[in-house]
Amino acid sequence: MSEVFIIPPLNINTFQKGGEDMVKRALSAILSLFLIGVFVAALVGCGADIKAENEKLKTENTNLKSDSDKLKLEIQKLKEEIQKGVEKEATISSLSAENEALKKQVEDLKAQLAKKKK
Repeated sequence: MSEVFIIPPLNINTFQKGGEDMVKRALSAILSLFLIGVFVAALVGCGADIKAENEKLKTENTNLKSDSDKLKLEIQKLKEEIQKGVEKEATISSLSAENEALKKQVEDLKAQLAKKKK
């Protein structure tokens, strides 16, 4: 008897699925490497610019803090001046009231003198 070998038919879908997976993995790896490369290039290329900008911002921050401190002192001085003004206004008001009272007394005394002369 002769032996008969039966070769199972080749299923092309099996090879296609395996090939698609390999292509997907390869594309994923290439894309990942590309993105990592772009990220590293951005960090390395912009490092000096970032440092310069950082130093500029530190200087600006120091200047703003100094200006802020100066303005706080100026505000304190203005508050003291306002308080002095309020005190002076109260003194003026008090003296004005006293002046009016004295004027009234003078008028009363003038009236009394005029009565005595008659």
